[in-house]
Amino acid sequence: MKLFGRIFLLILCSLNLFGAKATLSSSSITQGERVALILSANGDDVKFPNIEKIGGYKIISTGLSQSIEYINGKVNKKIEKHYEFMPLKSLDIPSYEIIVDGKTQKTKPLHLKVEKQDAKNSSFLLEMKIKKKKVKQFEAVPVEFIFKRDIAQDVREIKFYPPKLDNFWLKEGKKIKPYQDGNYIIHKIKYFLFPQKEGTFEIGPASISIGVATNQRDIFGFLRMQLNWKTLISNTTTLEVEPLNGTNLFGIFDITAKVDKNQIKSNEAVNLTVKITGEGNFDDIEEFNLKIDGANIYKDKPTIKTFPLENKVKGEYIQKFSISSFDNFTIPPLKLTYYDANLKKIVTKKTKPIKINVEKSNIETTLQIAPTKNKVEKQKVTQKSINYYYLVVAFLLGVFVSILSFYTYKLLSSKNLKFPKFKNDKELLKELLKYRGKDPQIDNTIKLLEENIYANGSHKIDKKILKELITQLSHIKPNSFCV
Repeated sequence: MKLFGRIFLLILCSLNLFGAKATLSSSSITQGERVALILSANGDDVKFPNIEKIGGYKIISTGLSQSIEYINGKVNKKIEKHYEFMPLKSLDIPSYEIIVDGKTQKTKPLHLKVEKQDAKNSSFLLEMKIKKKKVKQFEAVPVEFIFKRDIAQDVREIKFYPPKLDNFWLKEGKKIKPYQDGNYIIHKIKYFLFPQKEGTFEIGPASISIGVATNQRDIFGFLRMQLNWKTLISNTTTLEVEPLNGTNLFGIFDITAKVDKNQIKSNEAVNLTVKITGEGNFDDIEEFNLKIDGANIYKDKPTIKTFPLENKVKGEYIQKFSISSFDNFTIPPLKLTYYDANLKKIVTKKTKPIKINVEKSNIETTLQIAPTKNKVEKQKVTQKSINYYYLVVAFLLGVFVSILSFYTYKLLSSKNLKFPKFKNDKELLKELLKYRGKDPQIDNTIKLLEENIYANGSHKIDKKILKELITQLSHIKPNSFCV
């Protein structure tokens, strides 16, 4: 009797512990196939766990379903939640907690068997090849994915998914057209890996989804084409990355620096273009910064273009600068340090210094020489003979000329010297540079416009003030002073 009571208590505890259920849509799958973990429980209020990964593999999708059954006149509500994932290896699935009507229940642990794909008897095959097993940090590593498909299979769609790698830059390589080899169609997909950290890493796997057309009859007996999807998983490989100290560039590079002119005026700017060509990891080249005393420097963001070849990546890096100054200046050498793939050592290349001559504005002055004593005396004698009648006429004529000049200025200001319309900030800057150094407000506006154009600034320009200043300065020739 005591033994029976213990067995009953053990069964009761087991039912309480594993009241919720966990099942698999299939207990055994092949690599590339998806499987669903199904958690279920009976109750009105069921809360399932938030599962993001199972055995290290991300959940692809989830779904919820419920059903109602009547057993012995009682309503039984069953709720299920599906967690779909794609494991690559066999794994043990742990127990999960489900809250049912306020009570916590646990599921039983499960085991999932994952078998490798049969490459010999399969109509499809995906293989990854990396020739090098040991590389340098930042080195371009060519990777090739080979997909074979049976020519007899009616493949309508192919979706390739490269491996997801945390410590690598991944760049698509040269595209190759598929070709036929015996009874197979061969697709070669090329990529380049750029390792950003040292260490030993597992590369892969990549995957590919294939949509194969099949004919199936619908409920009315008509044949309809349907796509059946199959997923293939590539092999994995190990890559050892050695550290690269002293630089983050690996390859073969050349650097040049050129200007559009070597002599400018004080109201002009010289345009500098820095260009890097060669082969290697162009995406890791950092922006250049220039420092020149007394000069205003504005730079554009660099543009990088890459051209993948069979086993290397060629590229072009271009960065532009705009430099202006009142005095002569020299553009200093720019340095590029990298690990030379041919010489097997770190190399530093420099551009030559560039001298820029600045033509200063000509200041015209009129110097009046003091009259000699004889001339003064002569002037005094002449003044004694002046008639007062002529003085009155000269005074009235001066008043008339002053009035005429005033109204002429007003007329020209209102009609002929209208403030011009400019399409953009560059046209306005070009006009204002003519009057650089004539007015502090003009100089400040030039600075704001240069920041808007070359440094992505967002300064607002007061057009009313500029209209008044340009109208006044329009009577003064650019690059000259009236004394």
